[in-house]
Amino acid sequence: MTERAIRLGAVLAVVLTAAGCGPSVAKVKGRLVENGQPTSFPPMTASVQLTAVGPNGQPDNTKVYACVVEPDGTFELVAAGGEIPPGKYLVAVEVTGKSDKYAAFATGATKVRREIKGGQNELVIDLAKPEG
Repeated sequence: MTERAIRLGAVLAVVLTAAGCGPSVAKVKGRLVENGQPTSFPPMTASVQLTAVGPNGQPDNTKVYACVVEPDGTFELVAAGGEIPPGKYLVAVEVTGKSDKYAAFATGATKVRREIKGGQNELVIDLAKPEG
């Protein structure tokens, strides 16, 4: 084998390996809506919590990531360096002072699950649909 063929083979191996692998971390941002319409919250009154779901289908309470909800209803994961492992997550919404209205989305009650993939993820959570 010539030196050129060896270099070409090495480059191809790197390219093919990189192409077959998705990003190993995920970034999450999104927005809360109600009946598909934008919704708003007073500053610092709402948060979105992402809890990893283990292989047994149960939440892994050692892997919880929180996002502060902005007044316009948008949120972005900033904690944990803004990155989490891809996988299935239980999504809870905690709103101070409105615990009854959004009780179905609270930690321990929520049924909303989302698959978070490597790379950028955009979540839309409709607060009129507690089933997900």
